[in-house]
Amino acid sequence: GIWVAFVRFDYAKGIFGSPFVGLNNLKFIAMSGKLGMLVRNTVLYNVGFIATSTVMQILIALLFNELTNRAFRKYAQSFMILPNFISYVLVGVFSFVIFNNTNGILNSILGMFGANPVNVYEKAAAWPMILVLINLWKGSGYGSIVYFAALMGMDREMMEAAKVDGATTIQRIRYITLPSLRPTIIILLLLSLGGI
Repeated sequence: GIWVAFVRFDYAKGIFGSPFVGLNNLKFIAMSGKLGMLVRNTVLYNVGFIATSTVMQILIALLFNELTNRAFRKYAQSFMILPNFISYVLVGVFSFVIFNNTNGILNSILGMFGANPVNVYEKAAAWPMILVLINLWKGSGYGSIVYFAALMGMDREMMEAAKVDGATTIQRIRYITLPSLRPTIIILLLLSLGGI
């Protein structure tokens, strides 16, 4: 993937058959005046992705941890991890089906209530939220499994002792579970930051 930055890509010749141009592509981006905006958007989107997905993954893992029905928990985990295996091409098709301005699901629902259709593709302000929500839907299940595995390795005697001492579920989560998850949270945050 890095090699593509140094070639003038030609679909017919492929990545390694395309002519080598050195740093001309990077010079073009720098001279276009868009480099600052591209870096800013990349950082801001990834900060939004990391913050929202970390919170959602931890919440889902905590919910899985509180479930007592093991069969339901296994089915719920399987259902939650499925979006991780859907390609982004299909996610793009789903987005088109939902947000198409002529016969999309969103405008069909708005039409049922007598509202005017909305052309989401022309509203740039809507896309940061849409992209964050799609990222949440696609990645929360997988990340929650990692946090849930960390919860399974936690010392259960502390939880039982807190329960005997009269700690509520919220107090056990706040004072025992979340501090026990801190090393896992830090490692996964560092890996996510490396992915930017």
